[in-house]
Amino acid sequence: MRVAFLGKGGAGKTTTAAGFIKYAATRHPFVLAVDADVNAHLKSALNAEGEAKQLGLHFDEITSYLRGQRTDLGERPIIGTTPPSLKSNFITAKPDSPFIEKYGLKHGNITLITVGTYQEEDVGGSCYHEKLKSLAGIFHHMLDTDDDIVIADTTAGTDNVATSLSFAYDLNIFVVEPTEKSVKVFTDYVEIAGNIANKTYIIGNKIDGDEDSEFIQQTVGKDRYLGSIPLSQNLKKFEQGELDALTCFHNEQFGAFARLYDLLRSQKRDWNSYLDRLRKTYKWDCERWYSDFYGVNLQEGLDEEFTYDAVLSKWAKQKTLAGV
Repeated sequence: MRVAFLGKGGAGKTTTAAGFIKYAATRHPFVLAVDADVNAHLKSALNAEGEAKQLGLHFDEITSYLRGQRTDLGERPIIGTTPPSLKSNFITAKPDSPFIEKYGLKHGNITLITVGTYQEEDVGGSCYHEKLKSLAGIFHHMLDTDDDIVIADTTAGTDNVATSLSFAYDLNIFVVEPTEKSVKVFTDYVEIAGNIANKTYIIGNKIDGDEDSEFIQQTVGKDRYLGSIPLSQNLKKFEQGELDALTCFHNEQFGAFARLYDLLRSQKRDWNSYLDRLRKTYKWDCERWYSDFYGVNLQEGLDEEFTYDAVLSKWAKQKTLAGV
């Protein structure tokens, strides 16, 4: 199951995502963490060491892997929303997944994959959506199950609704400060997100007493409010360079995360609805400009027999035969 953290810039989205990743790792054997924010600060918020490959710099390499042995596309290119084929290569949210091992940065029982940020050559002529195409392709070829946990720190604001990543997550968690501006980012998101809003919840951050949490709940509703993270001196100390204070801050967050963890574990993905949404988005992308850009009808000959259930069933049979 996948959960995305969203919110206004400066609301504490990344530190909250990192805190939940840490919390989930205490209750689950493996957590796949995803830094999908242009600022790319999740690694430092997790206090992880080492260099992670930037997925946004490896789009051609990644799509070549995802293509696998499929023949339905011929020589036509894969874009971020290209639906899989029965002959595609797929990715699991497991520590021994070859793809995760290649592109991930291990940190205990957490592995972090990173979209990456802008490079010098991007200045003045690039959109972050171009880098997110790699992550979209990965998620649409990821066969994570109810037993897996994938946690993403996403771009600030409502930008997530502008890509196919908007429906790639099973839950969306808005990190909201007790301010009108922060609450408005959430209400703006709900207004434009359609049925995606039905799986969107709130964690209050920088909460200094009951009045702060009540202020948020009066606008967003008590049913969406999962809990509060207190205004913390430990976070301030960490941001001033005291690395040990981060552990203390994460401990302060754990109370708000128990309900979120249970909610995430209760989710069930409807793979047929997911595929239907992906195919409609791909069709829209192709008709809008991708087919014209490449000078070829990208929809022609697409594998219409593919279903996620068929691939999952095939994998389950292979595991049974292998005695796994």
